[in-house]
Amino acid sequence: MLRALYTFLIVATLSGIAIWLADNSGELVMHWRGYEIRTSFVVGVGAMALAAFLVLLAYRIVVSFIETPASVSAYLEKRRQQKGFLALSRGMVAVAAGDAQDAKRYAAQAHKLLDAPPLTLLLAAQAAQLEGDEAGATRHFEKMLAAPETEFLGLRGLFIQARRASDRDGALAYARRAFDLRPQTPWAAQAVFEIEAAEEDWDGALKTLDRVVSAKLIPRDDARRRRAVLLTARAMTAAEAARGQAGDARKPALEQAAALVLDAVSLEPRFVPAIALAAALCTETARIRKGMRLIEEAWSTVPHPDLADVWLDMIEDESGYARAERARALAARNPENVESRILVARGAIGARDWPAAREALAPYAGPAASEPATQRICELMAEIEEGEYGDRGAARGWLARALHAPQDPHWTGSGYRSTRWSPINPVTGEFDALEWTAPVGVLAQEAGPPPAGKVDASAAPAETEEAPEAAVDTVRALRQVSKASETVAFQPPLPDDPGPDGEDDDKREGERKW
Repeated sequence: MLRALYTFLIVATLSGIAIWLADNSGELVMHWRGYEIRTSFVVGVGAMALAAFLVLLAYRIVVSFIETPASVSAYLEKRRQQKGFLALSRGMVAVAAGDAQDAKRYAAQAHKLLDAPPLTLLLAAQAAQLEGDEAGATRHFEKMLAAPETEFLGLRGLFIQARRASDRDGALAYARRAFDLRPQTPWAAQAVFEIEAAEEDWDGALKTLDRVVSAKLIPRDDARRRRAVLLTARAMTAAEAARGQAGDARKPALEQAAALVLDAVSLEPRFVPAIALAAALCTETARIRKGMRLIEEAWSTVPHPDLADVWLDMIEDESGYARAERARALAARNPENVESRILVARGAIGARDWPAAREALAPYAGPAASEPATQRICELMAEIEEGEYGDRGAARGWLARALHAPQDPHWTGSGYRSTRWSPINPVTGEFDALEWTAPVGVLAQEAGPPPAGKVDASAAPAETEEAPEAAVDTVRALRQVSKASETVAFQPPLPDDPGPDGEDDDKREGERKW
């Protein structure tokens, strides 16, 4: 509607001007070289307009003639780019579809038609990977390193190639170079950190963590947890080296390891491996009271067998009675927890206070037991039966029950289970991936053992005059079998690329997430 109104106004204006010129006719006179040209004003204006139009037309024809070669060249260039981008698109589709031959053919066409090295080299590298030509893919990625705009992309590709070839040194070198080039990139930072951790380069991993925190790539809480794990791992290495020394150098080395792990405890006050190691090192450096305070503060919230082991061995040449008293004192901080009852039972067994040991385990192994007895509790009951009554039959009954009892918690990760904590999963190489948890799918508890002195003849062989320590030896053998059943750790593989650019490729390759 507005457009029609504007057109009407323009036509009306022009008509008004024409009518005004018709009503106000006049003459236009021009003198040139002795000639006089006289005409009406309207005709003169029309003649000048026609002359201007002819001059402009001639100018456009001349300009078009001059610009024709450039126009033809631009047209051909545009057409070549269209064909090149079409070949590039078809090549990407072929890569996604898994068609190596088409991907390679379209990659060659795109490289010939386009002047776009990042795209064409990437397509060529992906086509080579799809075809299984790892050397060819590496060559294409290496070509990207020559130009600043493609260097980072080339480093990414070379990192993935080195990782797939299990070249950990090469992968670390490429990841470090990429991290130096772009410190804000998550995949490069994560790759450097995890490879250094997998190689147990704790100092290098701590420096990388500082850079990651400075770049704000992870939350503060995650950074604090990682630092605590790294400091604990570093302290474990330092403590192992210190214990191998002799003379005056041993104590300063142990104190240095203790300082590291105490820093870890200050960062994560409920981190059991750090607390247990700190308490043990405090004991070795004659700071027993400090070590005791660490365990006492932690036991109220995170009672754990590692803490109990350190607690029971903190004082040398201690009598069994005194040790049992200390066990009861620590258990009183969390009396209803199963670990507290096991701790009291262990202390009582060491003091040969069999009734106290039975009472501690009564909720799990007594006549009115309300909770299933785990393997450790069954083993302790076997020791109690043998120690109190010399009843090897009842002890064997508890050991047989332990074979089918619910398993106790372990440090568990993907494909790995152990009673000892490790900063990395020895199977997958994942950092801080072990959790203290019971295995899933354990067998249900069997019926309770027969009362002492009333063992079924079919379940127990005839008694002999063997030494009373035989049942205890059997318990130890059972524990050795349990430890032997754990997954054997081997050299961890390289961590997977965590970056967003390679998620689809990682899924297609079936690799693990880092």
